[in-house]
Amino acid sequence: MKLNINEKKVLYTFGCHNLRATVERLQLLAAITPDPAAGELFNDLAIKLSIEKAHNWYRRFYPMLRMEMDGYYEAELTLRLAEISSYDMEGNYGEADEV
Repeated sequence: MKLNINEKKVLYTFGCHNLRATVERLQLLAAITPDPAAGELFNDLAIKLSIEKAHNWYRRFYPMLRMEMDGYYEAELTLRLAEISSYDMEGNYGEADEV
């Protein structure tokens, strides 16, 4: 089963080791979310995880997803920090060059 990055983010945020609980949570989120696009994402993911073969796959997949997304968010944070510090440095160098 292939999941896109948005589906992985949803599972990282709202998923757990128990597939049945995850599917029920996604269905509840789909029902109560005010954003139609987010509701559709939650519902589609719940349907995708509801297939009969998903139980064994999900049990192995979920711990790997947690590790993958931890790395993803850590890399995203590192990138943002690098952008912020390079932006601050450009401002300092610009002032020195103007004098």
